[in-house]
Amino acid sequence: MQFGSLTFLYLFLPASLAVFNIAPKKLKSWALTAISAAFVALAQWKYFPLFAVSIIFQYAMSEFMRRNDENGKKKRFVFTLAVTINILMMIFFSVMNQISGLELPLGVMVISFTAIGYFVDIYKGESEYIHSFPDFAVFLGFFGKLFRGPLVRVGQRKSGPSAERFSLRETGKGLYLFLRGLAKYVLLALPLSQMYGDLSGAAIREISVVGAWMKTVTLGMMMFYDLSGFCDMARGLGRCFGIELPKNFYFPFQSPSVTDFLDRFNMTVTEFFRHYVYDNLRTKKDSAIQFVVDTLLICMLCGVWFGVRMNYVAWGLYIAVFIIIEGAFLRKALLKIPRIFARIYTFCITMLSMTIISTEERVGILPTLKAMIGLDTVAITDEVSYIISQNVLVLVIGMFFLTSAFSTLIRFISKKAPPVYNVFAVAETAVLLVLITGELI
Repeated sequence: MQFGSLTFLYLFLPASLAVFNIAPKKLKSWALTAISAAFVALAQWKYFPLFAVSIIFQYAMSEFMRRNDENGKKKRFVFTLAVTINILMMIFFSVMNQISGLELPLGVMVISFTAIGYFVDIYKGESEYIHSFPDFAVFLGFFGKLFRGPLVRVGQRKSGPSAERFSLRETGKGLYLFLRGLAKYVLLALPLSQMYGDLSGAAIREISVVGAWMKTVTLGMMMFYDLSGFCDMARGLGRCFGIELPKNFYFPFQSPSVTDFLDRFNMTVTEFFRHYVYDNLRTKKDSAIQFVVDTLLICMLCGVWFGVRMNYVAWGLYIAVFIIIEGAFLRKALLKIPRIFARIYTFCITMLSMTIISTEERVGILPTLKAMIGLDTVAITDEVSYIISQNVLVLVIGMFFLTSAFSTLIRFISKKAPPVYNVFAVAETAVLLVLITGELI
């Protein structure tokens, strides 16, 4: 069971909301812990024991550190053990996924990274321990954020599930945000994924200029709508259950620089690594060498977030190179030119990075790059032309929602004409629900 299923939408979610809102205030964290455990069991029953043992292990390590807070050696040993096990677990499953195609356990990256951040913060005394087991379990394993995040540091955490009584307004806002995220995934990410697969197959048979470019752009759009869709769903579900989760994407493909792109793309992940890497490595006197080293390391780690694969690390290095170039001299020039040209530059650079991510395909990066500039390649094949013609609507809608045009319009209406906005939100919710249901049937 996943978010993009009728079972979740019409059975699991309503039942979960009913259980959560019926539960007394003191038991809401326990209720949400049980709901998250039930979701993992239904989604990946074979990995449920790993999920349960991981949460219990992390809590046991936290409690051991708390009870030995004054004993530096014991506290340091448990801290090292907990962080090492989390790192090894991520590496093991990522490598096994790459080598043998082993399915990744649900939430392994999110839980492990969140736990590492938690242990670092409490070890350094920058945050307080979470004493309650259900609050700790919700912090690490809330089912809404297990797929793609967002990442939340313990210092950013609000209190546990806080809804004292059912709030139709808050639940409505949460469901509205959830449906918009689900629409990104079902109505855009999945069709784009199918289109990307078709274009990859066409490239194996005969690569072309248009095919190479469309394959790259389609992959970039697909990744954005997949990642941002799941994060919007997580934020929406969090709101329904009294948990506030941060934004993770803010129209990254209309950024005026690659530096700005990294600040808008997977924002909580970038901020996570900046906090735990840059803030801990920097010295009192900043230097150009340190800026280069920090940028390379942070960008590579942002790539590793997607999995321990060389092409993800290479993607991070590619992004880092342009951030370093911008930091050295290009950023000032980008601020002087018309913003539209800066956005076009960023869009092209970031979309080209998708050729690195797709290098596991049978058509590698060099043939793709050669095709993009038209070396020994036909302009377009009949197969690519047919694929594009069958997906024109998805491409147009996908390109439109990469921009903030719709969001800006909705924000304007909500400020100037709240009644109109309320009617529109209800209508949009109904339309999205119908379209999503129709696509899932």
